[in-house]
Amino acid sequence: MTTDRTLEKQYEALQKQWRQHTKDRKHHYLPYVPPRALVDFVLVAKMTSIAEKDAEAIRYGDYPSCEPHVNLYGSLGDCILHYGARRHLCKPGETYYVTDLGKCAIPPQKAKGKLQEEEFTFWYPKLLEELALVAKPGATVVPVGSATGDFLKSQSSFKYRLTEPILHWSRAAIVAAKMASSLFPQEWKEFRQATSWEDLSKSTEKTFGEAGLSQHTEAVQRRIKEQFRDIHRHYMFTYKKEMPLRRPDVS
Repeated sequence: MTTDRTLEKQYEALQKQWRQHTKDRKHHYLPYVPPRALVDFVLVAKMTSIAEKDAEAIRYGDYPSCEPHVNLYGSLGDCILHYGARRHLCKPGETYYVTDLGKCAIPPQKAKGKLQEEEFTFWYPKLLEELALVAKPGATVVPVGSATGDFLKSQSSFKYRLTEPILHWSRAAIVAAKMASSLFPQEWKEFRQATSWEDLSKSTEKTFGEAGLSQHTEAVQRRIKEQFRDIHRHYMFTYKKEMPLRRPDVS
């Protein structure tokens, strides 16, 4: 797939605005990766987390050094989400894009309650601008986590097809991640036996290649392989069960 250069330039202009907004709001920022063309599905997560000590040590609008220096690609949870979208949400020829509702990076203790609501309210019009740029007509928006899903559902101005949320990858969601395996024990047993680190590794390699991040693939794979445990198969299995149900051709 070739890259839409007009979309790329317009997205770059949006990113400059997002970064300036984070500076103005005294927050931090980690850049996003634009899609190469208009997409069929947009997965919308909540906000990026940053440790309190890191937030105190760097300038507003910046982010601690990481590899790759972009959002929603560097963690094991990110890679599992991409794996699910590639394997279980998109059919051949379909594309997806992952973003956040809140474009700022803030400490987790500030990403809840009234403070979270304030951030969502501020960033919501910017999300609509983003969707108008990257989403195909009739695209489906899939919230990642109930916080994002509940907020978008409450907005009367949100005109895109909005699905029920899928599980957000986090330590707090471990119990929920194991629920699918308890509901489908035989299928989980077969999935667990058939799914290995190599499956996630191959998917991540393709994801990074399409995003223009191939130079970071080896380093990220090495880092997340050290973290990979059986619980992460639970997340992969949950997405296997959840994501096909978010498709527009499923009633």
